[in-house]
Amino acid sequence: MIFLLVFALIIITQIVFSISFFSSNSVYIQSFGAFQLAAFIVSVIVLFLNFRRKQTTDYRKAFNAFGFMIASGVPALPFLVFGIIYFITGIEVVKFIGWGMSFLLFLGILSGIIFGRWNWKIHPIKLSFPHLPESMNGLKIIQISDIHIGSFFDKHHKVQKAIDLINAQKADYVLFTGDLVNNIAAEVEGWEPVFQGIEAKKGKYSILGNHDYGDYVPWDSKDDKHANLNRLVQKHRDLGFTPLLNDAIEMAEGLWLLGVENWGRAPFRQSGKLLETLEKVPHEALKILMSHDPTHFDLEIRDTNVDLTLSGHTHGMQFGIDRWGLKWSPVKYYYKRWAGLYQEEDQYLYVNRGFGYLGFPGRVGIYPEITVFELTKS
Repeated sequence: MIFLLVFALIIITQIVFSISFFSSNSVYIQSFGAFQLAAFIVSVIVLFLNFRRKQTTDYRKAFNAFGFMIASGVPALPFLVFGIIYFITGIEVVKFIGWGMSFLLFLGILSGIIFGRWNWKIHPIKLSFPHLPESMNGLKIIQISDIHIGSFFDKHHKVQKAIDLINAQKADYVLFTGDLVNNIAAEVEGWEPVFQGIEAKKGKYSILGNHDYGDYVPWDSKDDKHANLNRLVQKHRDLGFTPLLNDAIEMAEGLWLLGVENWGRAPFRQSGKLLETLEKVPHEALKILMSHDPTHFDLEIRDTNVDLTLSGHTHGMQFGIDRWGLKWSPVKYYYKRWAGLYQEEDQYLYVNRGFGYLGFPGRVGIYPEITVFELTKS
């Protein structure tokens, strides 16, 4: 829904943008306008021709077309207000200010494609709990989420930099909160040596995200789809993670880790069985829950005594502002809790901004994240 609204806005803005170029008396400006419009139209056509529902491990054409469309079309957005003012008033300087804003946004998008998607950031989070076992005081946990391994286009050396960052933290546990792939288990092939290199002193655990079930591509039969899911779960194990599929493990006496399958606000699947999973855990224990979709927090988790929930899913839309104390992204208008730490009374939710990317091959202002939690006893 957000994508459709943004795309409709881009089309409207593109019309205003093109009129501003073609109404110029300069043949150079008119030529540039024709080039920009052609680039946008071609990228849209290529995008829709390649973003079909099909099984593949090669997303290059679709993702590159998406990137080209964003880079050629989205920079027109800042021009909309300036363009309308210009057409009403005829003041030339307003038009040039609008063009300047568009150029700056184009540079930002280009930087996000070239550098932003590989610019992993460490986010340190310190939390205190009165019922944290004394033996676990100072526990260090790393969370990663939304790897979307098929989006990396075999650039192992780029991803290795993130693995090195993870290992440099010397965490006790590494927790992965879902979306290993875009659609099918075969995307993981060849990546095993890279992700097997993730180190944790005490263990690595994972859950499934909405993309891991193969719901977004066609299958010849339900058996084939189920077999793909089984292969994907095995791939988690091959990478060194223990999948928690509506299950729980005792990290220490009085501290439990829970993992549920994907449970999100409709139309996303609701396979998670939180209440059944909680039955395996002592009521008074400190509970850390891995649940991929943050909408689960308000719709079900809030009614339990889970202490800390770790989610992902939103990617921060891979576009926004996240520095100097400012945090904004268009995705906030769809997801109430979309990035960072949230607290409701004595419960915490953390929404990871994602390790990888999907669709748009870049990150503008919202960079890939490695979260480092330090838990202390208060």
